[in-house]
Amino acid sequence: MSETFEAPKFGTDGLRGRAGEAPLDPETMRRVGASLGVLLQKYGVDPIRVVCGNDGRESAPWILDALAQGLVAAEVAVTDVGLCTTPALAFLARTQPFAAGIMISASHNPSHDNGIKIFAHDGKKLADADERELENLCVSLRPEKNASPRLRPRPELLRAYEDQFAETYPDLDLSGFKLCVDAAHGGGSELAPAVLRAFGAEVIEVACEPDGFNINEGVGALHPDHVRKSVLENGAHLGICLDGDGDRGIFVDETGEIRDGDDQLCLFALHMQRTGQLPHATIAATVMSNLGLHRALQKHGILVHVTPVGDRNVVAAMRERGLALGGEQSGHMLFAGDGHLTGDGLFTALRLLSLPFARAGGFAKAFASFRRFPQKLVNVPVRQKPTLETVPAIAARAAAIEKELGQDGRLLLRYSGTEPLCRVMIEAADGEVVERLCADLAALVQKELG
Repeated sequence: MSETFEAPKFGTDGLRGRAGEAPLDPETMRRVGASLGVLLQKYGVDPIRVVCGNDGRESAPWILDALAQGLVAAEVAVTDVGLCTTPALAFLARTQPFAAGIMISASHNPSHDNGIKIFAHDGKKLADADERELENLCVSLRPEKNASPRLRPRPELLRAYEDQFAETYPDLDLSGFKLCVDAAHGGGSELAPAVLRAFGAEVIEVACEPDGFNINEGVGALHPDHVRKSVLENGAHLGICLDGDGDRGIFVDETGEIRDGDDQLCLFALHMQRTGQLPHATIAATVMSNLGLHRALQKHGILVHVTPVGDRNVVAAMRERGLALGGEQSGHMLFAGDGHLTGDGLFTALRLLSLPFARAGGFAKAFASFRRFPQKLVNVPVRQKPTLETVPAIAARAAAIEKELGQDGRLLLRYSGTEPLCRVMIEAADGEVVERLCADLAALVQKELG
């Protein structure tokens, strides 16, 4: 394999793919582990320690084993905290004596996929330059397979992550509150209910029983109808939906209304403006955010700085412009300060629950300022990903649609960064127009690229 080895290419969120196939195969994982060890030696930390965690997929143990073989070959000590969320792993990398952290997760993807996200010692995702260096090192390093790499299980370290919430919200008392928590059978299945119960809430667990194969299967942030049913049946005050690795949060209010990232951005932006916590009267949001968010915030003098898709892009814009709030429609919320610019669905839930006006008046009322434009998103499976502007039929039809929509709507046409999909999204004031145009363009993309 060494003669034909192809270096892994880090995407917007680490490495991701079908477990067992490159780059998520044992050989590549061993090389990545060894390459990370060599890279960390530059930091001058001795001894070098790396902390690892996973979101409960069946493939996680052998991926961890392969990574550890490479890390140990590079004289790196490996600590495993087991089942956890991505933000919990990033927290440990930042606050505990580790040079880096590796989260084994494919986030919202199905169970047959997996991936790795690497965090530096400051809890931030590995810099682009470091990822490029890892790619290059993987070609030249070929560590020997070690049948029994040294792994130190330390699940108790996650207590520090749980305890930080009590420090952040010392006066929060959720006694009398009934919360439905859907952890997507993923990394937050144990952490999320435990943290919320520590504040006194009555917690109804939904999809909190990972078996290695059921992660994201009709549950979690991608499928909030599942917890919506539980909220209505149990008369809960709020439903909390995490994705597989817990960095997204979608909520369901007491009336059963699903509240995505745009709802959350609007609520938090207005509250932060009222309390003098919104510098430059500006938030950051991606191109996926609804026009309704822009219109709602404009009424209150708040601007939306638009970024490409991906929480990494939102974080970069927030740092560059000194912003306190940003996020994605998918449920990634990013707060400066206590949030440390790390997407964390559980942190966002507690931030929401800490707002006195939301607890007193109900969450449906708290979210009422935002009214979305009708929007339709279709994911079209594709066999290849040529630049869309170079496909004449698609480019021409997209231009015609944008002309028809004018200022009262918009088209977003882009490929998924992690899956073989082309995303067709249209929004406008008229729902019938949205349905017609989206179906038309999606069919054309399917014909040309599917």
